[in-house]
Amino acid sequence: MRYDPARQRIVLLLPERAVFLNETAAEILGLCDGTRTVPELVAELKRRYPHAEVEADVLELIETAAARRWIQWAGR
Repeated sequence: MRYDPARQRIVLLLPERAVFLNETAAEILGLCDGTRTVPELVAELKRRYPHAEVEADVLELIETAAARRWIQWAGR
């Protein structure tokens, strides 16, 4: 992931293409570093945003990102 100053957005760089992410997606994917489980991602975001319902958004993005091969499960 990189910040694109021209578009003032985070971009996920993939082979042969780029995906422009909104702030929420960028923050969630930024936490996907191979050391955290999905429940740990949810817990971290709940810590950062205690009044927000984050679990459904995290699960939806993780499932979408894995299906599109933006991320892969560690150990697989």
